[in-house]
Amino acid sequence: MAPTTHLGRFSPILRDCGAAAVRRPDTLLATQLPYEIFYIPFEHVNPQARLVIVGITPGMNQLELAYAEAQRLLRLGASEAAILEAVKSVAAFGGDAMRPNLLRMLRHFGFAAILGVDDEADLWGTAAGLLHSTSVVPHAAFKDGKMFSGSFEEVLRVGALRERFEADFVGSLRGLSPEALYVALGKTPFDALLHCVKLGVIEEHQLLGALAHPSRSGGSQVAVYLGEKSPDDLDPADPVRGRVAWLRDAYFRMRSATDRLRGTRGAIAPPPPRPAPSRPATVVRAPRPRGATSATPAAPAPSNADLHYVVSRGKAAGTVLRPHVQDGHYIVSPTRFEADYVRVPIGEALEPYLRQGLSLRMSAPGVAPSLISPGSILGRDRSSR
Repeated sequence: MAPTTHLGRFSPILRDCGAAAVRRPDTLLATQLPYEIFYIPFEHVNPQARLVIVGITPGMNQLELAYAEAQRLLRLGASEAAILEAVKSVAAFGGDAMRPNLLRMLRHFGFAAILGVDDEADLWGTAAGLLHSTSVVPHAAFKDGKMFSGSFEEVLRVGALRERFEADFVGSLRGLSPEALYVALGKTPFDALLHCVKLGVIEEHQLLGALAHPSRSGGSQVAVYLGEKSPDDLDPADPVRGRVAWLRDAYFRMRSATDRLRGTRGAIAPPPPRPAPSRPATVVRAPRPRGATSATPAAPAPSNADLHYVVSRGKAAGTVLRPHVQDGHYIVSPTRFEADYVRVPIGEALEPYLRQGLSLRMSAPGVAPSLISPGSILGRDRSSR
């Protein structure tokens, strides 16, 4: 079922008032106090889109930009279809900080190369036909007067929000290409897209993962997500501290998915920095002069062959697992999903991947391969952890 178009109902107020009609009673689409949902002319669906970017809900900047553009086009006598397409292009993820932050992340992962465009900014210009922008609650939702930023569970629990999610969001996905790739902006959209995978509306391989939410209200989370800022440098009261683990996992999933799409299997960039574990400071020694000898030779660096894990429970208790080799590659992954697997050539050291927090697929004769977390793997280079 395609989402319902409401522009005809609201066009008189948009034509007369434009941005001045933002959050007025006559642009209210639904209410279930303390929740209010205001109309925004974002109903355009692009069935040719190759990239679908999903937020939580449009905010004040998007409302103001959309209403102003709708007013301009209505006064010019443009058709409904032309208005909806143009408004989406101008206002979706617009604003002083949101779109620049979004572009930073898209460029970081090389989406221009994935989509075959010159620059990611072209998605809002000459390559706009490749992009579909939408939100879990596609009309502007507010709670207690503030832009809704709750969980996906809250969306399903609140009838007014769920109705817009199911009718407008899920309905729009059914009109998109089965080849489209989906990117979530934050945890709530990611959970909503996982829900859509379970419903069979999209396939698991279409969901690349999540970026940090690019809004200014998100504080420093984009910088933390991209590894530009260490969590150690955050203010103790900064709420981003509570999101670091999720941001790190989301980064790894997106990194592996985009590397795979660009054909760079095994090429994984450093993850967002994490707080260093508490340990004694490493002593840096000056290099020994040429010809000098040492009574105690340096121990050789551990190799992949040193890595092992001892099964502690079940029928295989006591069995030693070693790195599993498949088609000449080891496999590391930030998640349990096969779509996130990173293939590492057998001659390449695994320690740098374990240091980044990726789990390693390990096995033994008679024991099926499974992912083992780096903290449980023995034989590692302790000086690197």
